[in-house]
Amino acid sequence: MLADVVRVPVPEALEPRSIQRVLLAFDGSPGAWNALERAIEVAVGQHALLTIAGVVGEPTVWTGFGPGALPFTREMLRHDLEREMQQHLAMARDEVPAAVSVDTRVLHGRPASVLAALAESGNYDLVVAGPRPAGRLRRLFGRSVTHALLTRSAASVLAVKA
Repeated sequence: MLADVVRVPVPEALEPRSIQRVLLAFDGSPGAWNALERAIEVAVGQHALLTIAGVVGEPTVWTGFGPGALPFTREMLRHDLEREMQQHLAMARDEVPAAVSVDTRVLHGRPASVLAALAESGNYDLVVAGPRPAGRLRRLFGRSVTHALLTRSAASVLAVKA
């Protein structure tokens, strides 16, 4: 009776999907460095393109003494934040083996929004993100970037624990 069994080939859609493009959300924190290690492992194993993206938010200026002249401008702060992010991205890029194609991007805006938009526009298969330390403000004001990416991105999201 077993000889009568007909083998049906598995359609390509049911075969495991390979990862061709990996997006790493990187901010230079210890959790981001752990996420970088995992993103590199995936990129090496899948022969995938790795994009390391850092987001520079709008600088906020708080003064407790009322109006007054400050020794810096919002543009100076924005420039300093961008330069710091470029340094973080350069250090991260230096950790990637030569066998992996890597690209770095500095984005501007709200991290969850701009990273989700990049994931969609760049046709990334996987977004890798690390944890942020849970602080009182994070608990008060809501979700993490990783959680927002899970809800906003069509790409798979790998959340790496510290």
